[in-house]
Amino acid sequence: MLKLMMPGLMLLWVIGTMSAEARLRSTVLIQLPLADETVIISLERPVYFPDDTVRLSIIRHDTEDKVVVTPILTIEGTTLKSIGNNAYIAAIPQNVTPGSYPVHLSVLDAEGRRLLYETDCVVEVEEYQDIEQVERYARIIPQAGGTDPATAVTLDREQIRNLQVIFQRDSIREGMGPQFVTIKTTVLLRRGTTAQTLERHVMTFRSHGDPNRDRAMFIQYRKAYGPYAAIRAEELEQVQVEVDSLPNWAVIKVSVEPDRNIKIGAVDRSNSVTRYFRVRGSRIEVGFMLGVPKVLYDTRAKDSIDYGHTSAMLRLYYVDGTSGHRLPVNFGFGTFGVNSPIDVSKGRGGFATSVFLDIIELMRRLDLDVGTKVNAGLELTPFFPVQKKSRILFDAHVGLGL
Repeated sequence: MLKLMMPGLMLLWVIGTMSAEARLRSTVLIQLPLADETVIISLERPVYFPDDTVRLSIIRHDTEDKVVVTPILTIEGTTLKSIGNNAYIAAIPQNVTPGSYPVHLSVLDAEGRRLLYETDCVVEVEEYQDIEQVERYARIIPQAGGTDPATAVTLDREQIRNLQVIFQRDSIREGMGPQFVTIKTTVLLRRGTTAQTLERHVMTFRSHGDPNRDRAMFIQYRKAYGPYAAIRAEELEQVQVEVDSLPNWAVIKVSVEPDRNIKIGAVDRSNSVTRYFRVRGSRIEVGFMLGVPKVLYDTRAKDSIDYGHTSAMLRLYYVDGTSGHRLPVNFGFGTFGVNSPIDVSKGRGGFATSVFLDIIELMRRLDLDVGTKVNAGLELTPFFPVQKKSRILFDAHVGLGL
């Protein structure tokens, strides 16, 4: 296999080298009335940048002194100047649009006729490119958002759907070139799990002050990078933040960073703008909890009851309007001390109301990542058993919120 691969690699290298040399060195046959002439055009390097100087030379064979051959560089506003010995130079303008510019030959023959020949010699002009600091030019409007989940700005659904990333293009420094950007939107549920992630690949660059030139450069960049072929010209200025799912009190994370798939400069993971928003929901929520209580104190201990190991309660939660977390104290009503959620019998289970201090929810409010639907804490329970006297219980309770 290796014996077969090596000739193939050598062939590809030879083809690539011949292609590069074809752009640096081109042979043109000029057809004249009396005798044809061969002209070889040579460039000193394959790629140029704005403000660079192009140096070009021509070598003529079967030269006739009466035939004048002049190279022409097809960059608007550029003229090749002779510096002697069939050598020419030209300065590439600062505002040139990146692209491929062929070299033509203008031939004035002995009879005064002027002919124009196309050649395979091409001047490749690239733009200086570097990754700008995203915080210099990217903003989120109309709300700035929080810098971490704890400081997330609470907004209505409609306000979140109106969020936009705007690019202050004049804040991009000159010479930085196009900025290829990924806008990532992540929906985080209240318990920290990720519900949705969306990515947009867009592009912007410093305006040149000329709408026509800006449009030409936009089209040039869009053709050069496949993932950006679908972007619209208006997205150079602003991009709508995309979200599909907006659960109550979810946190929306919007991150703007350079596109890591396009290798322009060194990757800097800290070069990003990230903001957090919270989706406003109801301040009162209803939930259901299956739990396992352990009675610690009974105000009528002498009136013994054989308590079961299960409770099933509807619970009312009050939500903090700033953090979006449920308060650690909630209220419930349902069955208590039963063997199954609906197994209420004489001398065993009954109905109860509940004031529950949820230790797990308290840990979440202290920004401890518990990441579970399990609730555990202490409970004060007015209990109403079947054909037994009512009483107040104090119990430890572990439950599963549904």
